[in-house]
Amino acid sequence: MNRGKSLFCALLVVVCTLVFTVPASAHSVFKKQLAAKYPDRSISCNTCHGKSKKDRNVYGRLLMSQFDSKTLTADFKSKKGADKKAFENEVMIPEFLSAFDKVQALTLAEAIEAAELKTLLAAAKAADLVAPLSQTEQDVTLFVPTEAAFAKLPEGTVKDLLKPENKEKLAGVLMYHAVPKKVGAADVVKLKSAETAGGKSVKISVSKNSKDEDEVKINDAMVTETDIMLKNGVIHVIDSVLLPN
Repeated sequence: MNRGKSLFCALLVVVCTLVFTVPASAHSVFKKQLAAKYPDRSISCNTCHGKSKKDRNVYGRLLMSQFDSKTLTADFKSKKGADKKAFENEVMIPEFLSAFDKVQALTLAEAIEAAELKTLLAAAKAADLVAPLSQTEQDVTLFVPTEAAFAKLPEGTVKDLLKPENKEKLAGVLMYHAVPKKVGAADVVKLKSAETAGGKSVKISVSKNSKDEDEVKINDAMVTETDIMLKNGVIHVIDSVLLPN
């Protein structure tokens, strides 16, 4: 990634449903307003555009959870001419901007549920860790594995971890994904390691890809999304589950 644009900036995404295409004019206005509101963030208008729900990234899922896209789509399609333009500026853009603020008001637990990270949510419930992810007394940095990340584990691993008799082991795995303070991406890349909530440390490494962009790994897991800022911490999304030795 480009260090000149604040390394590992969060992707603030203009999210579209499969049937909802935001006109280029609305994209342009939205980008300007969003850049003014979040001057420290890079902006992508197509991260989730045209993708099915299951293929959207975590931040796209969170944004989509904060407004009624079906109603917005139907209303937009019903407009014509100048009314359509007015609808873009007076309804669509404010709705999108509001979604960004609403995401930041979510707790870690609420964000996991809103993004439909079902395996992680089930694991947090089984390990009695929903309450710690809901508290607001202390910020937490959470390295969040996607559903695809859990699917990469050997067959039966998740099912075994969710058994009541493995509650302590499961809690250890989940706490290995949490750092008991807020660490933004710009600071993560300066670290060689970080001590997790369970007392064990994860290794942090930075390398360059073929496009001369920085790539960050937590142990062997690639960081795929960063700086999803929430009420009680921050999420960095990873493509593999972290397993303590």
